[in-house]
Amino acid sequence: MPRIIAVVGAIGRQSMSVIEALLEYPDEWHIRGITDDLTSFYNQELVRRGVNMVKCNINNHEECCQAFTGAYGVFAITSYWNATDHDEYKQAVTLVEAARTVNVQHFIISILPNAVVLEEKQSDLHQHLMNKTRIENYIRQLPTDNTFTHTTFVHVGFYYQNFATFFVPNVANLEFRYPILSHACIPFYDVRDTGKIVRECFRYSDRWGNAQIVPIVAEQLTMEQICTTIEQVTGKHVNFVPLSYEDALLKLHQETINNLRWYNDIGSNDEHQVEKTKEIWSKMRTFADWLRETRWLME
Repeated sequence: MPRIIAVVGAIGRQSMSVIEALLEYPDEWHIRGITDDLTSFYNQELVRRGVNMVKCNINNHEECCQAFTGAYGVFAITSYWNATDHDEYKQAVTLVEAARTVNVQHFIISILPNAVVLEEKQSDLHQHLMNKTRIENYIRQLPTDNTFTHTTFVHVGFYYQNFATFFVPNVANLEFRYPILSHACIPFYDVRDTGKIVRECFRYSDRWGNAQIVPIVAEQLTMEQICTTIEQVTGKHVNFVPLSYEDALLKLHQETINNLRWYNDIGSNDEHQVEKTKEIWSKMRTFADWLRETRWLME
């Protein structure tokens, strides 16, 4: 009998990828999409494709219990912006405790790579980034006798898709100007590959559900390597000019700078992220693959 997987934030980029991957194996999984708006076009499209969509306020314990009841597994992702009073930690605790209450067996949560390092480095990054550390620590400190049989901490990298949204070069001179250190090795991946990794963790829970960290990283690249790859694939010459954090404030929101600073300080802490990811799913898209497929900067 297919097992039920509840996917929080069903139409978000990571969660949508998880749903797509699970849909490839309908004999193994029934998917329950968790959303706050059943009427949206994207949610209705998921219903058409056989996903059981459930309306749920993920800041509410009782609603989460109802949404998770009967599920074998939960893929959870939290949102600083959608949490009550921006309390992402409280939102995560609500999801965790609801899943525990209804005896979910495998709980997978998406957080930042190497988030535990934040406390060790006494980083002064924004509180919502620090919350990622607190969330992981909270789950790890739960009593083992009445918590999930399997737990997985998914640590995601920087999406290639960000190049087409907020992390774009100046159109006039094709120049990246961001507060990234020239030697910073950023963990990149295609967000559409999230689901392949998560699905394999659910399928092989005895191997990947033992409270370990599972990175989702296809490549670790510097900005100079990014520029070189762009030129090789597209023929366009792109420069990179690192900015100071102060200069970056003239063009970027503080939240964006905090996120980019995170990659300078923490993001490349584990040099083995790529090989760990490929041990689970070997067909990760590269940046060059993404460029060719999307034809970004090529038209």
